[in-house]
Amino acid sequence: MHLHILGISGTFMGSLAVLASEMGHRVTGSDLNCYPPISDQLHALNIEVIPNYDIEQLEINPDLIVIGNVMSRGMPIIEEILNRKIDFTSGPKWLADNVLKDKTVIAVSGTHGKTTTSSLIAFMMRDLGIDTGYLIGGVPIGFNESATVGRDPYFVIEADEYDTAFFDKRSKMIHYNPDVLVINNIEYDHADIFKDIEEILWQFHQLIRVLPQKSKIIANKEDSNIANLFKMGVWSEIEYFGTEKSESWSLNKVGSGYEIFRNYKKVKALNPIIFGDHNMLNSLAAITALFELKLDQEDLIESADKFPGVKRRLEFIGEYSKIKLFDDFAHHPTSIKAAINSLNDIQDSNNTLVVIELASNTMKKGSLKSQLLKSFQYCKHAWIIESGDLEWDIKEEFSKLDNVSVLSDLGQLDSEIRVNANPKDNIVIMTNRSSLPIRELLINCLKTI
Repeated sequence: MHLHILGISGTFMGSLAVLASEMGHRVTGSDLNCYPPISDQLHALNIEVIPNYDIEQLEINPDLIVIGNVMSRGMPIIEEILNRKIDFTSGPKWLADNVLKDKTVIAVSGTHGKTTTSSLIAFMMRDLGIDTGYLIGGVPIGFNESATVGRDPYFVIEADEYDTAFFDKRSKMIHYNPDVLVINNIEYDHADIFKDIEEILWQFHQLIRVLPQKSKIIANKEDSNIANLFKMGVWSEIEYFGTEKSESWSLNKVGSGYEIFRNYKKVKALNPIIFGDHNMLNSLAAITALFELKLDQEDLIESADKFPGVKRRLEFIGEYSKIKLFDDFAHHPTSIKAAINSLNDIQDSNNTLVVIELASNTMKKGSLKSQLLKSFQYCKHAWIIESGDLEWDIKEEFSKLDNVSVLSDLGQLDSEIRVNANPKDNIVIMTNRSSLPIRELLINCLKTI
């Protein structure tokens, strides 16, 4: 079958293309912007990407068009598809019908930590000899691609709450029918499609309403919004994790290390490669989820220790002039704060410099600007690269903060770094766009300091 994917360069749709190609389908697609790591994967598979949404691409006559949620009514190609009555579907629906229906599905949901936790679960399963399938919104370090079907009857999926398509406004995760559902946390995000936290909780509850009783929910006990979600009704068994020993699975920080407890009994120390308190909770969630597959708990912890991380999730790029450079996908105040705190913990000092773009729809609208102002509290200095498409006065809002500067273009960053960066500092890039332009500028600058 020939599948043509509209919006193929998104992390989900690009991964879907990888799966379809692996299954023997002919795959083509189109998008306006295609950048690594997804572009690298598509190129390696010889998947043609048309750099526009012009109607002429329909002349390739695919058997089915898979429409990404970047597409909307009024776009000429969408109107033409509807007028011609060409067969189409959404990415989540195609995945559910063609891959997930024959698998034991482990779905990882939540506002933060989905990519790291789902990558960690896939890594641990592979490390323990299980050839699991997976689809992840990023590329785990050490994996060749962001998705694969796998030979064993398991599939790990990053379960996004973003909407499915212009013709299906339910969250993507509702299609996945998981056997094990991880809920790391729930916060307000995606201001372009949700007006408040209640709308997000409603979507999560649509998923819970269709879970079989035999499914297991792995939930963060200390998240108040998850507690509110469960008050709406839950029919599956819940296994809790958190930092309190009252939870089934708990994490105890001892100095710079961590201990894992199950039902009040210490299981084993956790000594992972990845760092940060938020990543320790991600690790605990992954261990708790995989224990439901009857895997040995000590083996799971030992495997979690080996996980090298995910590209662009506090990824260490290199050290230049004794300054360490990291790349992170953080674009929400909670994630920004967590990344800064994690880097400060490395050397027990507030020596983290931040270069950030506020490129998500939530940040553009200023929906969380009060939380955003507080998220830079513990960094040495932050530079916000203004994109020109924000719907609020960023310079005015940040004018009272001495440790935050707003730059009108990226070219101003070079001189700022030369004045402010010192040996033993950490610099972290934060953007949900391509980080390559910022990364290249910083590397060239740091090499000459």
